[in-house]
Amino acid sequence: MEREQIEELFEESGYHALNSKLAYKVWLTGVWDEEDEDKIEAFIDAYSFEGEGIVTDDFLYHYRIFAYIHEKNECSLFQLEIF
Repeated sequence: MEREQIEELFEESGYHALNSKLAYKVWLTGVWDEEDEDKIEAFIDAYSFEGEGIVTDDFLYHYRIFAYIHEKNECSLFQLEIF
């Protein structure tokens, strides 16, 4: 994902402060290069970052937890096959 796209995600979510603090650093890590934009948007919408002095490492740690849970929720634990 390009830096401009990351900046847009923060801006559209109303996190202007995060945009200026984190967008460039997240882009440099490359963590979101192959990630689904919908999953990233869901993460930003699900978490509240207001009033927090969040560090990039903490932000990405929370994202990895969210992405893992999101992935496991998409997998069906009990797939039934009817023959």
